[in-house]
Amino acid sequence: MNSIHDQMKELVEESANDSKSSAGDKHETGRAMMQQEQAQLGKVLFGLEQQKIALERNNSNKGSASIADGSLVFTKDQIFYISIALGKIEVDGKTIHVISGDSPLAKKMKAHTMGDTVEVNGSNHHIQTIL
Repeated sequence: MNSIHDQMKELVEESANDSKSSAGDKHETGRAMMQQEQAQLGKVLFGLEQQKIALERNNSNKGSASIADGSLVFTKDQIFYISIALGKIEVDGKTIHVISGDSPLAKKMKAHTMGDTVEVNGSNHHIQTIL
């Protein structure tokens, strides 16, 4: 998020400097491109802020006996963190699948408890531990 803020600040500075030294169609095209880039960065920043809010909200859901957003789920073969879609991450040499709470697997897992088996796309996931 800090990087996006820095990029937006640079674009504003470039735009201010460009307006002092340029004129005509070339200037207008450059200014329009900068505005488009600022809008795109704004969208990326908004998405990151939404993900940050979701992560903070998920961290407050610990201690449930059943799977919900924010749960760390250990199955027989894999570990899942129900949160936002980040994909696979490595922690202490273990692969954790960080998946969105809206993913098909997370939707099937929600409300299940330890000992349950969840089937998605022909794969069975036997739930061993929920943190």
